[in-house]
Amino acid sequence: MRRNHLNFLLRRALPLLLLAYCSCAESDAVIRQKLGIILEDDLRAILEGVESEGLIDTPYFDLLEYRKYDEGVFIRMAVADFYFLSTINMKITRKYRYHKRMGMWDRYYNKWYSFTPEQDETETKTETETEIDIETEIEAKK
Repeated sequence: MRRNHLNFLLRRALPLLLLAYCSCAESDAVIRQKLGIILEDDLRAILEGVESEGLIDTPYFDLLEYRKYDEGVFIRMAVADFYFLSTINMKITRKYRYHKRMGMWDRYYNKWYSFTPEQDETETKTETETEIDIETEIEAKK
């Protein structure tokens, strides 16, 4: 009976425990690669809802912030701005956090902001950005 338990541990439980341990200790490069995938996917999803005439020549995202945390449920945090509209100066700011146990990024913030082109060039966007209602802005442009 005792031998069966030991055999079970060596053949079944130990490999599963090692796999679980290895998946929790992902490298920063792998985590950043996963972030790149979700950012590209989010940009594609954003562009699906916009007519091509309203898009800038090359829609893009700008990764503004990337932080590491040693402890807690979430071990990384990232902030990205998405630029894609040509007719109005609007952007989407999204925040992401990386869930350590699940091994995946979670988007927890999604807001539209207006900006002036000068802010975009000088990168002082956060000081004078204003959150607005996108429906009101689009109706005003019609």
